Amino acid sequence: MAYGDFVSRFLFFSLAPFGIVVAAELFPVRGALVDVGLALAVFALGEAARRWAHRWRPVALALSTALRFESYYRERPPRVFAYYVFYPLLFPYWLANREARHEFLVFRGYTMGGFVVLLVSMVWQYFANFLPELGLREFLPWVLVALTAEMLLALGLLMPIATTVVLYHSSARRGRLLVLLAAGLLSTALSIARVARRRDPVVSYGARDRVAQRTAVDPERAHQALLAGVRAAWSANEAQPNSMSGVQDDGKVEGEPLDRAHDALEGYYKHDEAHAFDLWASPRSAPQMMVVYFEERHGRPPIWAAMRADTTEIVSTDELPAGALRAMRRAADGTAPLLPWRRLLRLTPKAPRVERTP
Repeated sequence: MAYGDFVSRFLFFSLAPFGIVVAAELFPVRGALVDVGLALAVFALGEAARRWAHRWRPVALALSTALRFESYYRERPPRVFAYYVFYPLLFPYWLANREARHEFLVFRGYTMGGFVVLLVSMVWQYFANFLPELGLREFLPWVLVALTAEMLLALGLLMPIATTVVLYHSSARRGRLLVLLAAGLLSTALSIARVARRRDPVVSYGARDRVAQRTAVDPERAHQALLAGVRAAWSANEAQPNSMSGVQDDGKVEGEPLDRAHDALEGYYKHDEAHAFDLWASPRSAPQMMVVYFEERHGRPPIWAAMRADTTEIVSTDELPAGALRAMRRAADGTAPLLPWRRLLRLTPKAPRVERTP
């Protein structure tokens, strides 16, 4: 039974870091990581941490929640591993049971460090990524989503890890603990390397949501930014004819043209939002058409702009090849780019021909 418990923990330590790394890329969950890491450090330091807290009041304030964590698990060993693996699904129980509710509050209480990280991150996100086009109305729902994601990460992935470290450390099973930590570190390194090697960068949930919101605020500026992105990609091709060697089998473009397009998109979109856009070209050998686009999601049509090599803009999905439509998961409406936003604001499409500036 003990061997089976260790194997299950080993598998969890080997797999959970993949979820943690992806969650950290998609959501601002660093506050939860700081909290759990600090709580485990205090638990490992034991009496030394308590002496520091008694000696210096700022340390006591910063470590108050972590010290409660250490005291709770020193007096009450963690429960069976399966309880923590399925912990989020058991919320009716730990909300109704006083002891289980106490454990939840001890585990998820914010340390001063974690709260400061969370607060600074939220304020920075608002000023850096929302203003001036987006305000509190768009920001506050995102805060709720971010806090929910952080809570699920802490309960679903970090709690089984933290309670395992506590259990093995307190029962002096250091050898098994070192094996689990090594598996977790190796898995974390592999998951980070896998994310770094992705052809498309991981773009956060918030950035993708802001793309649609910012486009809706000013469709005309958004459209001009998209056209500027396509022009910049063509300029890269003209300056370096071999730069289009980055066209992939599915038509997606990598390298200098995509980088130039992202830089041009930042004329309206934020840096992380610009990187949510992809570039598509056809044919592969000598492209005659390029499309910069943000793919269809949640039932919303894609946001795109396309231009031929002769500098004319394409305004209808009927003129796009099937490969471009597949890349964008096909627009719901077969007319002008950004038409849903234009119709909403009663704007008329721009003229189909757009001359590139030298």
